[in-house]
Amino acid sequence: MPSVVLDVHDDGTITVTVDETILPPPPDFGVWRRGAFVQIIDAASQDRALPVRVEVHENDGSTFTDIVPAIIRRTPAPDPLDPDADLAPDTTTDEKEKSPVAATHAGVADRVEITAARAGFKAGESVAVAVITGQTESSEHGEVRAELDRDLIDGLDISEVILLGRASGTLAVRALS
Repeated sequence: MPSVVLDVHDDGTITVTVDETILPPPPDFGVWRRGAFVQIIDAASQDRALPVRVEVHENDGSTFTDIVPAIIRRTPAPDPLDPDADLAPDTTTDEKEKSPVAATHAGVADRVEITAARAGFKAGESVAVAVITGQTESSEHGEVRAELDRDLIDGLDISEVILLGRASGTLAVRALS
């Protein structure tokens, strides 16, 4: 399992290493910052194909360690007993079928938004979202906005989520609507 270390600097930039080798940001990205956590994990885990051990060294000396699991992407197999099921792979070249708009629309996930204003988060701190599905940053005013894919929580008995400020220790519990 790759080991990803994020060293957070006073200016909010991050130095990222994967198995002790520096992971540079993409050329047009500039520098790694707190808000790029998802992109960092995606790059280090080959777009979530591999689980990774993540260790964050905050500029205040605190450390956070977690395992980010791989995401298993499943495509349902066609029903072999359904006479209308297409068992062969799609090899059409119809431009309408290959439209990026159609493909994007078909894959759009329904989102749930969670917010926390005046809850005590520090400006710019990293805020965990539990059932921990991701991470977001608070605004310069300490306000938080997180979105969850409904597909991720569909079928789970989840009525609340927790927003946890990694630096401040602030905890906000919010109901899912």
